[in-house]
Amino acid sequence: MLDSAQFPVLRKAPFIWIGTSEVRAPYRMVRLRSVHSHIVASVAGRGRTLIDGRAVPWRPGQVLLAPVGQHHAFEVDGAGPWMIAWVFFDDTEAAPALRGKRPELIEADASDFIATLQIITREAAGAAQPSMMESLVSILDTAARRLAGSEVVDQRLWQLWEKVDCDLAHDWTVAELARHACVSSEHLRRLCQRCHQSSPMEHVTELRMRRAGTLLRASSAKLEVIAENVGYGSVYSFSVAFRRWSGVPPGAFRQGGSQPTVKAPAPE
Repeated sequence: MLDSAQFPVLRKAPFIWIGTSEVRAPYRMVRLRSVHSHIVASVAGRGRTLIDGRAVPWRPGQVLLAPVGQHHAFEVDGAGPWMIAWVFFDDTEAAPALRGKRPELIEADASDFIATLQIITREAAGAAQPSMMESLVSILDTAARRLAGSEVVDQRLWQLWEKVDCDLAHDWTVAELARHACVSSEHLRRLCQRCHQSSPMEHVTELRMRRAGTLLRASSAKLEVIAENVGYGSVYSFSVAFRRWSGVPPGAFRQGGSQPTVKAPAPE
């Protein structure tokens, strides 16, 4: 497994984790309301994944597309071993890599995706030459997005959301967002709809709620402070927005009521 904290070049995709795993019973992964898009290819052996509330067999030649904000779950079928190759996109700073609204298991030729993952992990374990790593990350990003059927996010949006994420307390408007992106308000709406399936202000709210969720779990800050940090003038309006986003009040979320800490499945 490669971690973007150890290999910052991964964030150019942006990946947060990538890797290959060989798993055996009783391996099972359950991730509630994941904060990361996840692409997983079955390489060899058998697994099962949860699609629309039922366990579906998963064999080589099939790829799981698991969008951000959805429940992800899969397990080895039988004793194993089951081999998988996977990437996690960091959806906190860019548009979601997967456009679907629910996990899908698709038929796909993932050979380029798998081979690039294997090459990049070998390179990282050896010379880890910066120019080579950067090229491989770019190839892996292209292979992953082809599997997902998505385009690389418009660079103007990447830069815009980085700016917004640095100042979530600001009272953003569509006109101001458009000005920072150097496009018209209407064109910004079209870009956001294409990349996020949401309006510009809906995506600002999404960024605010993700930051609030992180602060709730990672700090003991009072709700008043968190609300102010993410652009809400009152605890009440923040709590209403947060409950609409997470399904639970901020206090329950802080106690573990939803969205547990996300961990990548590590190889055995």
